[in-house]
Amino acid sequence: MTNNKKISIDLKKFVLLFILIGLVIFFGIMSPKFLTFNNIMNIITQNSYLIIASIGVAMVMISGGTDLSVGYQISVIGVCVAIFMQWLSMPIWISIILGLLIGVLLGLINGFTANRLNMHPMIVTLATMTLFQGISFLTSQSKSIYDLSSSFKFIGQGYVGKVPLPVIIVLVVAIVIGVMLKKTYFGRHIYAVGGNPEAAHLAGIDVKKIKLLVFALCGLLVGLAAVVLISRTGSANSSMGPGTEFSAITACVLGGVSFIGGEGDIDGVIIGVLILGVLSNGMQLIGLGIYIQYVAKALILIAAIAFDTYQKQVKVKRSTIKASGVEKMA
Repeated sequence: MTNNKKISIDLKKFVLLFILIGLVIFFGIMSPKFLTFNNIMNIITQNSYLIIASIGVAMVMISGGTDLSVGYQISVIGVCVAIFMQWLSMPIWISIILGLLIGVLLGLINGFTANRLNMHPMIVTLATMTLFQGISFLTSQSKSIYDLSSSFKFIGQGYVGKVPLPVIIVLVVAIVIGVMLKKTYFGRHIYAVGGNPEAAHLAGIDVKKIKLLVFALCGLLVGLAAVVLISRTGSANSSMGPGTEFSAITACVLGGVSFIGGEGDIDGVIIGVLILGVLSNGMQLIGLGIYIQYVAKALILIAAIAFDTYQKQVKVKRSTIKASGVEKMA
């Protein structure tokens, strides 16, 4: 990574932190209930499943793809895990493992289809989103599954000391994936494939294999996100999950993950999710409705994409000017 690129990423993180702190201060002034320990922990816990799913989406985006099916992946996995436990009376740990494996399978379907048809993952996952929607409702028979066991609900509602268990799960996932992306060959290959797939292929990297593995890993994280979500709510139905893809992509772009690929890190994604979480929670506390929150999130996404596009244009101009200078010197 060049010094200029590193400075640009660090500056973006600083701006994001400044925005996050600014929102916290603003809503703290507007509502006395906002800056309480319980409310801050509640924001992090409520968005724990979104952080995990966003990390999975971030990897796909860094590799040069996009996954629009994440919401209904969560729907399918959540319903299946609940059915395994409630209707089929399977042990909790087996139900969770099967749910994670279903997540991997759904991710592999996306990756394999995109590779096989040589289509952009955005188009493929737009189709599989509808496929997974149908599978979810057929599997659940359009019914809600209630009264999940207290042992299972501990995953989403339990505490280790004063720290919510979902927060600990998020920290573990963030550390593991962060180290993988920055310190392993696989992680570097993900960045290389997203930055320039042709150059990556010429360098001996199996581009299609990397993309397939990234989708599988994304599916695994989405499966974990689904487990955390339904364990927190204590129930599951096919309407739980859809919409997550929009929030995840917004958080990723806001956090510095490029739509084009090759850029982004886990720290920025987490900050992006927290900005959305603080915004949503704060707006609720000061009495603004859910529809205003949709408008705010849409505007944030547009602004983040515009900023990302602007940065890319600046980099292209600098590269062109630099290349012209080298040609003149020659």
